[in-house]
Amino acid sequence: MEETNIDRRRFLGLGALTAAGIASAGLVGCGKPTASTEEEVVLATTWRDKPTAITDIAQTIDVDIVVVGAGNGGMVAACTAIDVGASVAVLEKAGAVAMAKEAIAAIASKFQADFPVDVARLIKKVDTSQSGTINALLYRTWAEKSGEMMDWYSAILESKGFVVALESAAPDPAIAPDAYYPPICHNPFAGGYNPDGPNYGMYAHLIALQEYFEGNGGTIYFNTPAQQLIQDESGKVTGVIGTDAEGKNVQFNAAKGVIICTGGYAANEEMLAELSPIGPDYCVLSSGTTEEGDGIKMAYWAGGSLEPSGACMIWNRGLMNDDTEFGAPWSGAIFLPGSQPFLHVNKNGERYCDEDKPYPMGYTAGVLQPGHYCWSIWDSSYWEDIQQFATTGCSRLAPAPSGTAANADVYDCEAMTKEHLDAFWLQPNIESGALKVCDTLEELASAMKLDAAAKATFLATVERYNQMVATGVDEDFGKAPYRMSAVDAGPFYAAKMSGNRIGIFGFVESGFIKTYSKGFYWPRRIGLHKCRHQ
Repeated sequence: MEETNIDRRRFLGLGALTAAGIASAGLVGCGKPTASTEEEVVLATTWRDKPTAITDIAQTIDVDIVVVGAGNGGMVAACTAIDVGASVAVLEKAGAVAMAKEAIAAIASKFQADFPVDVARLIKKVDTSQSGTINALLYRTWAEKSGEMMDWYSAILESKGFVVALESAAPDPAIAPDAYYPPICHNPFAGGYNPDGPNYGMYAHLIALQEYFEGNGGTIYFNTPAQQLIQDESGKVTGVIGTDAEGKNVQFNAAKGVIICTGGYAANEEMLAELSPIGPDYCVLSSGTTEEGDGIKMAYWAGGSLEPSGACMIWNRGLMNDDTEFGAPWSGAIFLPGSQPFLHVNKNGERYCDEDKPYPMGYTAGVLQPGHYCWSIWDSSYWEDIQQFATTGCSRLAPAPSGTAANADVYDCEAMTKEHLDAFWLQPNIESGALKVCDTLEELASAMKLDAAAKATFLATVERYNQMVATGVDEDFGKAPYRMSAVDAGPFYAAKMSGNRIGIFGFVESGFIKTYSKGFYWPRRIGLHKCRHQ
């Protein structure tokens, strides 16, 4: 077995703060740009303007396949192309491969022989949680092909010393009979898997793909952002022009196709203003760094048409202090407990929803309230409550039964314990003043700066909520009993929460799209991955 030496600092990096929105489509050829329809609203932005063709070429490189982007989708696509004997060049604007996602969703892999998955039920659950906007046919394709992809991928990872663990933790069916948590998330760990945490090797698996790719003759051109697609007279895409670290233009000719895997446009304010004008407006953090819509723009200039709508992924983890403002320059703090289904109230002291929601829906519910934020409220029994909630994915704060989950904080990879929660998440934010802690609810309402009317409403809201917790029936919004917790024993806590903008998923369609099986079925491409609070 080949050894791999990956130090902790390299694979911790930005951890889960790095979002890799993946647009994985191989553009073999594109026609002329289509005219805007009457329904399409186009603002006075410049990103749609096709630039003048680059003609100053310092070097030409000929390969079969060019992959733009060395992230989750790009590295899988590149390795797949290498496997079928193609010569492959990868262009990457950063100086290293992207930080990997810690979980890979797949069905019918070798790890799941004892865990059958009801695909139709899963798709229905996802469709419901996303207001019926998913591409169900694409989900079916993922269900049919992702197991094959996972088996292929795990063989590479295991040859590099990785251990792949299947996450099978789920709420107790006796208390959550309507919940469906199929074991679909595969977690690769560098250097071995610690079933009780910590697990420092949670984000390293793209480095293993880099080693595999380069070891089989592939080349990654780092610090070489792609600038333009090359097209022949018929409009067929025949290559890419990139700019190297010295500022010289390099033409990559692709005999068999170009695959674009550059992510969304979370770091492009102009594209956000036009294509996603509402969703991110009330965020106090943004994890968009290099995702400037490069691939989407190039494909659009080459004749692709935008999908009718994109998707903005927002975590409900943006913690606000008294003076925090929305938007850039970002002044909020990341707060993992923001994804817990504690009692939520608005600035008027009113409870306004069932707090048990996926991340973006929880954020949206708060955005619709006065002031565009919410208060998350809990009491001294928070650790027992969090264990009862049994949230999954990256919202998990309490360890699952040994061996059924990563059992490590997704932000620092340390083992999850009450001591860790207190030291890493609560105490620093108490000291900063962002997290309010008081001995009584009356004092807490004052710390939240509620006026007299809102304070009275808040106290009445907590009293009613506690009564419903005692009966086990949420008469107001139908929250599941195991996701309810009383707020009746001080000290009491309040966190002012809004959004953390993670990524924008927008794709370009073309009549000449070609996909490669393992690259195309990377789970982030179709939007199903571990980080959904359920």
